[in-house]
Amino acid sequence: MKIKVIYLARLSEDMGKKEEYVELPEPKSTINDIFLKLKLNELNYKIYSAKNYEHSDFTSDLKDNDEVAFFPTITGG
Repeated sequence: MKIKVIYLARLSEDMGKKEEYVELPEPKSTINDIFLKLKLNELNYKIYSAKNYEHSDFTSDLKDNDEVAFFPTITGG
């Protein structure tokens, strides 16, 4: 299963890229599987996710060609 991963805001700087494609071997995978595979859990800030342009939690199931975005808390003024 191929998933497009997009990194937003500070996360794109920390990952050194804005997007990439990730292959997952399991037909029943979740956003958390990608999160752990990419070792995003090792970063020292809260990360949120969206699947196909909608906020999604890490338990959300994935299917081939889904698009997942990861982003930190975004603040502004």
